[in-house]
Amino acid sequence: MQSLIFDAPEVRRVVEHSIASDAQQSRTVRDKRSGELVKEAVGAPSVLLARDHGVYLMSNGLPRDIVSEPRSFAAYAWGCDPFRDPDWRNKARLLAGDDDFSIALPWAHDLKALIDAGARTVVLNLKDGGVEIAEG
Repeated sequence: MQSLIFDAPEVRRVVEHSIASDAQQSRTVRDKRSGELVKEAVGAPSVLLARDHGVYLMSNGLPRDIVSEPRSFAAYAWGCDPFRDPDWRNKARLLAGDDDFSIALPWAHDLKALIDAGARTVVLNLKDGGVEIAEG
């Protein structure tokens, strides 16, 4: 089991954006027949856990939380921030593997409650191909 650790203030921004989003929550998936990227509705305010240029959480609410075009705000896992961590590639590979992915987690309200209760970090465990919020 690998644990991803995030700073709570950064995760707060992600979840509050998701919860406050006026537009329908969505996620991008690859159509199995055509191979094209398509948007799918997600039934609850969600965060995206992604591994590509780092490992991070970001809101999937619309309009996006842009920090500088075309980048959306992202809460990076400890050691996996390409803007701060010189060895982010190796750390990301160690924690989340070699393949890029994006998983919509309908946990915005749960993560906000955790942070509101005083959590200073948010820990997500990657286990057996799934993701779970670690008990604090």
